[in-house]
Amino acid sequence: MAFNRLMQRHAPRLVNFLERQLGSRSDADDVAQNTFIAIHRNLHRFDETRAFVTWMFVIARNKAKDHHRRRAVRNWIGLEEPSVPAPVDPTTPERIVADRDELARVNAAIRAMPEGLRTPLLLSVIDGMSHAEIGSVMGLSEKAAEVRVYRARKRLRDSFPPEG
Repeated sequence: MAFNRLMQRHAPRLVNFLERQLGSRSDADDVAQNTFIAIHRNLHRFDETRAFVTWMFVIARNKAKDHHRRRAVRNWIGLEEPSVPAPVDPTTPERIVADRDELARVNAAIRAMPEGLRTPLLLSVIDGMSHAEIGSVMGLSEKAAEVRVYRARKRLRDSFPPEG
């Protein structure tokens, strides 16, 4: 019963994190389910002196890496087609084209970043984690997490110079 409440409380945030990591809501749901299974199986290993959310994100990050590896192998041997994200609901044709192009450029710039910069940026900006929490999730010091977030933001800014 308590575990169900724990899942309900944290599932939306976890699925959002995984969707950004994996690029697919369906994959995120699958990996989130695997994450909660792993948490349930390993609750006896949880160090109660640490934050549960941090532990959950470490497990989820590892499950996402496993998923990426399996998908890469399946793509390489031709078992599955790469997933394509669903289009955003349009307001006007011109606007949707502009938004889609801009979003594609931002996503490409973020995906082109090394994981060591991409993950801290997403954890900071999207999930609202502190540098200390990011450090715990990634096995870094708080200062190292802060530096990585700064470098990722700078790299992203440099990818889009001001117009005019």
